[in-house]
Amino acid sequence: MAKKYLMDVVLIRLVLIFLLVIYHSLCIYTGAWHLPYAHFPECDVYNWLGMLTHIFQLEGMVFISGLLFGYKMEQHPESFSFHFCVINKIKRIWLPCIIFGVVYYLLFYDLSAPPLAIIYRIFNGCGHLWFLPMIFWCFVIMYVLISLIHSLHSVYYKVLIILLLVAIVNPLRFLPFGLKEVCYYFLFFYIGYCIKYNLFRNLKFENGKIALASFVFVGTFIAYMIVRDYWIFTDDIICRLFRSFLRSFLNIVSALSAIYIIYGIANKARVMNFLKSKPALITLSGYCYGVYIYQQFILQILYYKTELPYWVGAYELPWIAFVITLILSLLLCYITLKFRWGRFLIG
Repeated sequence: MAKKYLMDVVLIRLVLIFLLVIYHSLCIYTGAWHLPYAHFPECDVYNWLGMLTHIFQLEGMVFISGLLFGYKMEQHPESFSFHFCVINKIKRIWLPCIIFGVVYYLLFYDLSAPPLAIIYRIFNGCGHLWFLPMIFWCFVIMYVLISLIHSLHSVYYKVLIILLLVAIVNPLRFLPFGLKEVCYYFLFFYIGYCIKYNLFRNLKFENGKIALASFVFVGTFIAYMIVRDYWIFTDDIICRLFRSFLRSFLNIVSALSAIYIIYGIANKARVMNFLKSKPALITLSGYCYGVYIYQQFILQILYYKTELPYWVGAYELPWIAFVITLILSLLLCYITLKFRWGRFLIG
C-alpha cells in the first residue's frame, strides 16, 4: 500500500527538485540573489524562466507534505498525536535547520555580528533553510485544527476559504521563525491533506481539465510577471496593498493550476505503471530532501567564492552551475545516507 502511494508522489518530487535547482541557478537574474560581479548583464529571458520554475515549486513541495500527512492520517489515524505532529517534526525538520544553518552561517554570513543576532538568524533559517521552520508550523497548525475542530471534515470547505483569504492578506507577515511564510503556504499543505484524506471526492483529472488548467496557469503567470516587474510604483498605501494582494492571488492561482496539472499527470495509469517499472526513480525521489539542503550551499560557493562566473560567459553560467550542483548534490546525498546520522538528518 505504501509502495503504491509512493508512485503517487515520486514524479512530483523529482520534477519539483529539478526545477528548484534550475531556479536557484537563475536567481542571479531574477533579483533574488545579488550579482556575481559588477556590471553582470541582465537577461529578461532568464528572469522569466527563473520565475516560471519558481512560481509553483515551493507550493508544490508543501502540497506533497500535506499529501503525506493526509495519507498517514487516513491509513493510520491512531498515529495522530502531539509526539508525531510536533515532537517528531522538531527532530525531523527544525533540528536539521539548525545544524545546517550553523554551517551556512559560517560560510556566508558576518561572523562579527552579535551572538544573539547570529542565533536568531540560524533559528529563523539561514538562506533557503527558512523553508524548514515554515513547514514545521504547517504540521503544528494541522494538529491544532484537527484537535480543536473535531468535525473538521464536515467544514473543510469553510476552512479552505478562510485559508485562501489568509494566504492573500498574510496578517503575520512581520513575524519571524517561519510564521510569516506559513500564512501563505499552509493553504497548499491543507489542500494536499484534504486530497489524500479523500475529502475532495469529486476531484477528477480528465485531459480537458488539465488542458484548461494549463491555460489558466499561463495566463495567471503572465499577469503575475506584469504586476511584479512592470507595475508603476507609487507611494500610495492603498495602491501598494492592492498590488501586494493581487500578486498573492495570481501566485496562488498559478501555483494551484500547476499543481493540479502535475498531480493529474502523476496519477495517470500510464505514468504510474512507468514509475513502478523504474525503481531507480523511487530511490532518487528519496534524495529530494537532501538535494534541497545541499544545492544552495554549492551554488552560493560557485557564484560567490570561486572564479567560475569570470571563467564562463554570463549566459552559459547558470547551466554549467546547474549541472555541477545537481551532480554534487546527488553525490553528497548518496554519501550522507550511508551513515546513520546522515539518514537521521536527510533520510
